[in-house]
Amino acid sequence: MLKRLLPLATLLILSVLVTYPSLIGKNFMNDGFKDVKCMTEGVAQSNSQNVGKGKVEMVETGLSVPCEKKYILLTTQRSGSTWTCTLLHQLDGISCGGRPSKIGPVSELLIQYSRKDLADVIWSTYKKHLDNAFAEVCQYHPSQSIGFKLMYDQIPPQFLEDGNLETYMRENGVSFLHLVREAKILKMASSFNNSKEKPSHSTNATAVKELRGLPKLPWNDKTIDNMLNIENISADWQKKIRFMPLVPEYYLSYESLLNKEDRLNHIRQITVFLTNENLNPNATHINGTLFQLHEPLCSDRVENYTGFRMHHKVRESRSAAACDMIEFYFGGK
Repeated sequence: MLKRLLPLATLLILSVLVTYPSLIGKNFMNDGFKDVKCMTEGVAQSNSQNVGKGKVEMVETGLSVPCEKKYILLTTQRSGSTWTCTLLHQLDGISCGGRPSKIGPVSELLIQYSRKDLADVIWSTYKKHLDNAFAEVCQYHPSQSIGFKLMYDQIPPQFLEDGNLETYMRENGVSFLHLVREAKILKMASSFNNSKEKPSHSTNATAVKELRGLPKLPWNDKTIDNMLNIENISADWQKKIRFMPLVPEYYLSYESLLNKEDRLNHIRQITVFLTNENLNPNATHINGTLFQLHEPLCSDRVENYTGFRMHHKVRESRSAAACDMIEFYFGGK
């Protein structure tokens, strides 16, 4: 008699669990999400305690998994990447950078590879550092989409040639957000001013006003050749990532973020790109937390700008077009 009743009892229990899923323990329901690669023990404790200011509190369900989506902000030095990262970090559902610093989360997490001989770097070591970088962001700021910035010169070229980086991006669901400062002459001017022992970034509006009026960048034919070479480097990197199969990429011009209306449009598109959701960012969340240290116009940063702009090597350059656009937006202000 008991043997005949056991199957009926089993069916009854299953029926109740299917009809009332809330009776199933939370851990049982989330077993399928315990292998999220960037999750650490500290993150798994309580997301509500670790979520950064302005973040959406993540709920561990099939609808929303902390740190499920990942991205790399690919760029180069003096391209506005720190400000752009603070801009992204203000958005709900997106984190950019890990451990805290005076100006916000530390966003350049593989800086140890800068100015280093990359030829001897082995993939297993580099992969471990990539994994650790994503884990750090997830630990300090668990959000739907997490990322950090990575400079061109922090990627060993052999990992592009042998396909290791491409495979890593694809297998781990990592996207590229390619930030390019089109006005390379301003990138060079920033490097020139930074060499004068001025701070690179500031959150103090009063201090920023005192830093304006820095010396203009002197130039000659060699300066222009260097500028054009830097333009080619950015174009080459775009080709490299544009044709990585199944690796999503978004091309973002730094200059397109300077005008508030254009910035809001791009932020909306980037939000969808990084989260697959239209979170409709608030206009008050698109300013970043850093202030611009320099005047925006190329004419304010380059000596004899008229002569520079009319130079036969400069006329058709991307830098010239970007400078013209900045002049259109800010020339009358």
